[in-house]
Amino acid sequence: MLLDFLHPNILALLSATFISFARVAQRYAVVRMSALFANLIMAIVTALFGWIFYSVDIPALNITFEGVLWFMAVGFFGAFAGRYCNLLALSLTGLARAAIVAQTVLIWSALFAVFGLEEEMTLPIGLGTALIMFSSMMIVYDGKSSGKRRIPIYYYLVPALSALMYAFAHLTGKVAFSMIDSSSFGMAISNTTSLSLLIFMIPFHQTGRLKEWDKKGFLMLLFGAISQSFGILCFWSAMKSGKITQIIPLSRLSLLIIVFLTWYFFREQEKLTYRVFVGAVLALVGAYGVVYGR
Repeated sequence: MLLDFLHPNILALLSATFISFARVAQRYAVVRMSALFANLIMAIVTALFGWIFYSVDIPALNITFEGVLWFMAVGFFGAFAGRYCNLLALSLTGLARAAIVAQTVLIWSALFAVFGLEEEMTLPIGLGTALIMFSSMMIVYDGKSSGKRRIPIYYYLVPALSALMYAFAHLTGKVAFSMIDSSSFGMAISNTTSLSLLIFMIPFHQTGRLKEWDKKGFLMLLFGAISQSFGILCFWSAMKSGKITQIIPLSRLSLLIIVFLTWYFFREQEKLTYRVFVGAVLALVGAYGVVYGR
C-alpha cells in the first residue's frame, strides 16, 4: 500500500511536520472567515486528495460495509467534529494555547488504547500523561500578565473537546483498519463523510461571515488544506501498522514546530510567555515518557 515502505514512527514525524504548517496557515485564515467555512474548504480539499491518493494506491481488496461504516465514524469524530472544534479553538485561544491544550488527546488516546484495544499501560506511560495534563493546566492559567488579553477558562473546553473527538477517531480508525487495510481509502471515506456533514450544516449556519471572501485568507487556507492532506495520509499510514501509544505522541511533536512558527509569524497576535514555553517543553517530555515507557 501507499507509504507502507516507511516505518510508522517516520510517518508520524512526517505527519507532525505537515500538520504544523497546516495549523499556522489555518490560524491566519480563521481570523478572516468563519470556522464553518474554513472547515468546509479543508474538507473539500482533503476529501479530493484522499481520492487522488487512493487512485494511485494499490486498490483495497477487502472492502466491507462494516469497515466503511467505521471509516465514516472516523470522519465524524475526527475530520468533522474534531477539526471544527480545532479551528474554532484557534480563533478563541490562539494557536499556541490551542495546540498545547489539544495535547490532552494523548491522555484520551492512551485510555482508549488500554481499555478498548488492550494495549499495555506502564508506569512511565502514566507519568507521561500526567505530565502532559499538568503542562496543559499551566497554559490555561493566564495570570495577570500585563498587555495580554485574558482568555476565559471555558474557551479552553473547545480545544479539549477537539482532543476528545480526535481520540475517538483514533480508536475507530484502528478498528476500521482491522477490516479494510488501506489508509488512502480510509482517508477518502472519512473526509467525504465530513464534507457531507458540513454541507448539511450550511443552511443552519447563522453568521453572514460564511459569504465573506478574503483572498489572502483563502490562499493560506488552501495551502493549509494541502499540507494537512499529506499530513493525514502519513498519520493514518502510521496508525495502520503502528501502536496508538507511540504514534500519537510522536505526531504531537508538531507542537515544537508550531510554537516556533507562531513566534515567527504571529508575534503581535500570539504572546508566548515563559509559562507557555515551559508548558510546551513539559508536554513534550510527557510525550516521550509515553513513547518510551513500553
